[in-house]
Amino acid sequence: MRRSERETVGYSLGLLAIALGVAVFYFSGWATIVKNVAVLGWRGSAMVNLAKRTPFTPPPGAGVGDERLKAYLEICARIKPFGDRIDEWEARQSRTVPRGTPSFKGRAAGLVENYLREFNSALEDQRMGPTEFAWIGDRMRQAADGVPALNAASESDRVLYGKHRKRLEATALGTEALKIARDFAR
Repeated sequence: MRRSERETVGYSLGLLAIALGVAVFYFSGWATIVKNVAVLGWRGSAMVNLAKRTPFTPPPGAGVGDERLKAYLEICARIKPFGDRIDEWEARQSRTVPRGTPSFKGRAAGLVENYLREFNSALEDQRMGPTEFAWIGDRMRQAADGVPALNAASESDRVLYGKHRKRLEATALGTEALKIARDFAR
C-alpha cells in the first residue's frame, strides 16, 4: 500500500470515527443537553439585561397598586405551566436521586430555558422587571401570611390580597419556579 493510499484510509477512518461520535452524541441525547445548557446561559443573560433595563426601587411607604398587581397576576398565569413542569421534575429527582448525591440537572435545562423565555416575554409585555415582580410577590405573601400591618402600605396590601386572593392562589408559583424567578431580582 502506498503512502497516499494509507493517508486516504487514515483520513477516512478518522472521518468515520468523528461521524460515529457525532451520531452517538446526538442519539444519546447529549446534543440536546448541551444545546439546552448553552441556550439557558443566553436566556439567563437576557433576564439579567432585562433587570438592568427595568430598575425598580420600592416606593417608600407605598403598597402594591391594583394595576401592578393585575400585571403581576398576568405574568404568573403565563409562567405557571412552565414553572409547574420544573417543580414536577425537581420532585421526581428528589424521589429518585439519593440525598447528598448531586443530580445531573442538564436534562432540566430545557425546562428552565422554556420557563425563562416565557418569563422574560411576560415581564416585557407587562413592562415589569424581575425586581418589581419579586417585590410584589413578597408583599402578597406577607399579606397572605397575616404579617401584622406596620403601616398603611402593608394594610393596603392585605386589602388588595383579599380582593385578589383566589387568583393569587390559582397562579402561585411552586418552590423551584419561584426560586428561579427571584434569582434575577436585584
